[in-house]
Amino acid sequence: MSRAIDVQEPVEGRRLYAPERPERLGFPASYQALYDLPTSPECLFKEEALMQTRSWSENLTFYSGIGYLTGATAGALMGLARAAAEAERGESTKLRLNRTLNQSGSVGRTYANRLGVIAMLFAGSESFVRYQRDCADDWVNTVVAGASAGALYRIPSGPRSMIIVGIIGGVLSGAAVVARPMLQRFAPKLTARLDYLQ
Repeated sequence: MSRAIDVQEPVEGRRLYAPERPERLGFPASYQALYDLPTSPECLFKEEALMQTRSWSENLTFYSGIGYLTGATAGALMGLARAAAEAERGESTKLRLNRTLNQSGSVGRTYANRLGVIAMLFAGSESFVRYQRDCADDWVNTVVAGASAGALYRIPSGPRSMIIVGIIGGVLSGAAVVARPMLQRFAPKLTARLDYLQ
């Protein structure tokens, strides 16, 4: 004797995963209740669920990895463009391919290392500023961290370069903070994916 399963209404924070037509597969519609899946991340410990932001070590790993990957991709594209510009008429395909791989690898590695170091400085600065401000998490942390990362990166070049690049870093970080609400308004699905990473 089989009993019917009640289809539950979706609860806030959860979504009801419903196959389009379960009856096509031979299942009654009541089996959709089996697909009631949570949309929020499930945490093993209660402390993890209460955390609103990443820890300093997670921040450092995340920003450094994203910076290195972005730099490697941008550098490889720049190297590809440079190799195409340096190509000479009548060269063999093997020589062109070799030049392309050399340029992409060389420029990509340089850009990846630079952006990875800048991202690491940004992550460390942001965690330090958040700690100094008693775990306040707002736009001030981001702007100060951007200015600090730019200034720290250019310390070897002298004080003038350090101040200029620090200002540029602060302005770029502020632009990212200002662009976030606009991104939420015009691209909510993309913003939801980015929020999941934080």
